Amino acid sequence: MAEFLAHSKKRGIRCVRIIHGKGLSSRNREPVLKHKLRSWLMQKDEVIAYAQARQQDGGSGAVIVLLKA
Repeated sequence: MAEFLAHSKKRGIRCVRIIHGKGLSSRNREPVLKHKLRSWLMQKDEVIAYAQARQQDGGSGAVIVLLKA
């Protein structure tokens, strides 16, 4: 994930979509990757903001991330 964000930033891409899935096959149907990804994004200096994707862009199975210029 760090490499993907670094590559995106290097190419001048400021907004990316990360598809982590909804976690429907996880134990207790809990979205493990979703929570881990959001925790990780909070710690990254290059991330300005992130939000759940629109329904047509993945809904609760994806996150939109805004990167610093």
